[in-house]
Amino acid sequence: MRKILVLALALVMTLTLFLVTSCGDDSGSGGDSDVFVVGFTNINDIYDYCVRFRDYLAFYAEEAGIELIVMDAAGDANVQNGQIDDMIVRGAKIVTSIPADLDGSVPGLEAARAADIPYISFLASVRDGHNYPGYIYIGSENYYAGLMQGEYLAEVLPENAIVVYFTMQPNEVQAMDRRAGLMDGLAARPDIEIVVELNVEARRDLAINATEDVLQSIEHFDAIVSQNDDAALGVVEALMAAGRLEGVIVVGLDGSPDALDSVAAGELSMTVLQNPRAQARAGVEVFVKIRDGVDPATIDDVFVPFEIITTANVADFME
Repeated sequence: MRKILVLALALVMTLTLFLVTSCGDDSGSGGDSDVFVVGFTNINDIYDYCVRFRDYLAFYAEEAGIELIVMDAAGDANVQNGQIDDMIVRGAKIVTSIPADLDGSVPGLEAARAADIPYISFLASVRDGHNYPGYIYIGSENYYAGLMQGEYLAEVLPENAIVVYFTMQPNEVQAMDRRAGLMDGLAARPDIEIVVELNVEARRDLAINATEDVLQSIEHFDAIVSQNDDAALGVVEALMAAGRLEGVIVVGLDGSPDALDSVAAGELSMTVLQNPRAQARAGVEVFVKIRDGVDPATIDDVFVPFEIITTANVADFME
């Protein structure tokens, strides 16, 4: 009987210790009141640029002593909104995202407003975000990236040039802004014709397939413009495989390491650098301000300028 009682007492003590330990361990949830928790939901981890931005954000947040909850929305605005709800439940003092959709991301913003915590959108905006004093935009103005592409093409394309345009998801605010800029940049050259626009979802594999289709359906074209570098590199790959790269101007956007290598090799004609390191550093600087008591309503949006990269200056940007 004594052995049974001893065993029962030991079991009770073990169970109690387990429950105390489990309840006290809330990794990534802001369980420690001394830790400042920020939530970040990425638009999609398949995009090289977004992955690099995410990693820089995590690096600088850790350096600043900030706990960062990181999630991947996989391109789905509804998933992203649910992730923001979860971050708020887990005690995030700021919620942030690369928004999946101009309108579809509004519920996430409204959840932050209801919780009375700041919402920071990186790289893309949320509809009517600035109607909430706690909303801050950090990134680059995508319109100007498209404008730089258009102005470059207007300068280098021959008369009556034929252009193919590969886009991201058309409902993404980045895609809309970049397209608007491109069109304004080409406005000085009404002889240039964009004969087809194709959504390749900013993916290299889809851009390869789309380029192969273009080669079959369009006898002559002078340029293929992409809204990001992954797609542009797919274009280069397909054109090289078909022996058709010579004489075709291929333009990308982001300034990824692979794109810089391609520009240096004389394959990709031009890209526009969007600086993920500078954007992430700016984001964490804003986190620190809010943590230290600065009113989010007094913090201005942060704009990191784009830069044109061609063979003439690519060496200046290569690490």
